[in-house]
Amino acid sequence: IPKVDRSRLRPEFNRQVVAYDGGEAPGTIVVDIDRRFLYLVQPDRKAIRYGVGVGRQGFSWRGVATVGRKATWPAWSPT
Repeated sequence: IPKVDRSRLRPEFNRQVVAYDGGEAPGTIVVDIDRRFLYLVQPDRKAIRYGVGVGRQGFSWRGVATVGRKATWPAWSPT
């Protein structure tokens, strides 16, 4: 798979640390599907913001979810 040409991305979609005033605890992941950003909440009212793609089905989902299980899958690789 060829690398993505990052120069074609709009600068606001690059990973960056931003101010965050939401009420979520550090370590929480927040996805703003309307603005196409993912926030990893950090201490001190900051977040690491990433630009994300959202598929059509993603626009129909709203709410809160909790990760029920985390595991390492050493044999897994992207398709």
